[in-house]
Amino acid sequence: MAVFAMGHYIENTGNTTLRYLEVFKSDYFADVSLNQWLAATPSELVRVSLRADPQFLHALRKEKSPIVPA
Repeated sequence: MAVFAMGHYIENTGNTTLRYLEVFKSDYFADVSLNQWLAATPSELVRVSLRADPQFLHALRKEKSPIVPA
């Protein structure tokens, strides 16, 4: 039986430090940032597909940032 990882998002909705441990049952790890992925996709394709405004497209970053401030 093949098990595939799904994209997920974690947000600290409290006012204390969040400590998070993620455990995988796999010998292979891959990390893909949605922000990175969209930034690497032709902007016209992202704009049309997501009906994104120029401000959104300009905010996309090709460099990964594991922690994004609110």
